[in-house]
Amino acid sequence: MTRKSDEPRDVIAKWEVQLRKGVLEFIILHSLNEREQYGFELISGIAERAAINVPEGTLYPLLLRLQKEELISSRLAEGDGGAPRKYYTLTLQGRELLQAMIPTWSKLTISVDRLLHGAAV
Repeated sequence: MTRKSDEPRDVIAKWEVQLRKGVLEFIILHSLNEREQYGFELISGIAERAAINVPEGTLYPLLLRLQKEELISSRLAEGDGGAPRKYYTLTLQGRELLQAMIPTWSKLTISVDRLLHGAAV
């Protein structure tokens, strides 16, 4: 625990937020690798498939940063009778980064799983 006054559940909640933030870029790149999507579609898909709640206030600044880094691109398209939607897709740089991230993610998850279950490396 970070301080004596911190409740274990508070420490876990803070840790969980940081953990999610750390993997969110990877999750978004992976989701956009499958197909072009708009923001709410990304939020819904991540919540459904990964059981991770991504607030809009977290997603849209991250999408903006990824776009500035030229890892994703966007386009406006008419919605279903509503306002235009901004659709996001991976750029070539984004696909290359994702392909480089996958082995690192796999190695990390295998290593942590081994640590948790006491398996030798």
